[in-house]
Amino acid sequence: MMKILLAIDSFKGCLSTFEAEEAAASVLVGDEVIRVPVSDGGEGFTDCWVECFGGSYRECRAKDPIGREITTRYGLLDKGKTAVIETAAASGITLLSSAERDPVRASSFGTGQLIQDAINQGVERIYIGLGGSATVDGGVGLLQAVTSLPDGLEIHAFYDTDIPFYGPSGAACIYGPQKGADPATVALLDRRLENLGKEWSRQYGKDIQTIPGAGAAGGIGGALALILGAGMHRGIRTFLEWTGFRKKVEGAALVITGEGKADSQTVTGKVPSGVLEAVKAWAPEAQVWLMAGKIEDRDSLLAHGFDRLIQITPENAMSGNYLDKQFAVSCIQRSLSRELQDFRNQQ
Repeated sequence: MMKILLAIDSFKGCLSTFEAEEAAASVLVGDEVIRVPVSDGGEGFTDCWVECFGGSYRECRAKDPIGREITTRYGLLDKGKTAVIETAAASGITLLSSAERDPVRASSFGTGQLIQDAINQGVERIYIGLGGSATVDGGVGLLQAVTSLPDGLEIHAFYDTDIPFYGPSGAACIYGPQKGADPATVALLDRRLENLGKEWSRQYGKDIQTIPGAGAAGGIGGALALILGAGMHRGIRTFLEWTGFRKKVEGAALVITGEGKADSQTVTGKVPSGVLEAVKAWAPEAQVWLMAGKIEDRDSLLAHGFDRLIQITPENAMSGNYLDKQFAVSCIQRSLSRELQDFRNQQ
């Protein structure tokens, strides 16, 4: 019997971290299996914190990225002293159809509404997960919705990839296309962020380009850090440290991590790279397998240290964010069963 740890990120728009780990666990019969819900700040961030610390949820109304009223929610921990909010809840790309994606118009106002609602509830600190947004507004909408900021309020923001506010490797250029921006729109959005960033840097006396994670969630990270004074944290690394991953991974022979699509961006701070880093530090004898709907840049991922790469869907099948839920579950079960059999035969 092996001790196997599951630390699989959500397959965005398809499976939550809980559903992906449930699918994997279903084929690990006879092993000691420990499930660790994980998030780097994107979709599922709130659920992971509430699951790990036994919190509750608060529903409220907010505007989605294109201004429609929706009912969404955030988490409450520590008997209501800590709010856990993810940008994907009100400003997420999964709230829009492909035809509705418009990063020029899309606003982070709804995320600001969630922050203000939490402030109105008297919270002492706010954890904000930065990821999965449909916006590239630099957090302007969010700031418009936050009308009061009490003294002593702690804000902690958790980002996945450390990209600058603007520039060739900034928020608009790197993530604008997946949010619906063509090349001309990307250039427009980047100019807008550059003008905004330079003005804020002059006004607040600190270069926004030097702030870790400033470009996360379409620039929301920069607004939170520079204007609202948020502490910035590498999402998955901090999550694992704060939720006791070190003790959970002790004695594990195998750790299985994953995400919807794995490629060169995976190693820039996404869940799998954070899990790999933690395992190598705290349980170096364990193997780390990376499972994804689609895998690109295999040589880079193997060189980074993953022991095995598992693409769960065939090349001619739709994968990543566009998997059907039941199909994704069956693909995880089939692929993992095959890889585990091979692994056991080698022992």
